[in-house]
Amino acid sequence: MKNKKLLIAVSFLFLFLIPFQSSAGLVPCGASQDDPNTPGIDESQSCQFCHLFVLLNNLITFFFTYILPITATVLTAWGGLYMLTAGESTQKYEKAKSIITATVIGLIIILAAWMLLNFFLTAIGVAEWTGLGTWWEISCP
Repeated sequence: MKNKKLLIAVSFLFLFLIPFQSSAGLVPCGASQDDPNTPGIDESQSCQFCHLFVLLNNLITFFFTYILPITATVLTAWGGLYMLTAGESTQKYEKAKSIITATVIGLIIILAAWMLLNFFLTAIGVAEWTGLGTWWEISCP
């Protein structure tokens, strides 16, 4: 239990150290005035239905850009540290090995799901019949 609290605390510490490039919100609409730091985006426009997809896209991008690499790095380092301190205990060594294996398998599942979705949507021609160049880029009028 103590180890889980330490892992969560270290994870949050890494999240606060991430330099964020933009001061824009999750959805670029509905603000009282336009932000001059985000040229090309008018935040003062009213929100539309397509901004829900912009929100989902921003959340997924945040997850893949910040949360996933940090969590995978912390868990791999945690498993490696646990492996280094296992000594002659095969039980601790197996637990460390299972942490690293679960991290790698989790990364493979997440990234393979993204690749399969990309392959499927490209194969059925989403870019052609929607008029979008790429299906993962969302732009609202």
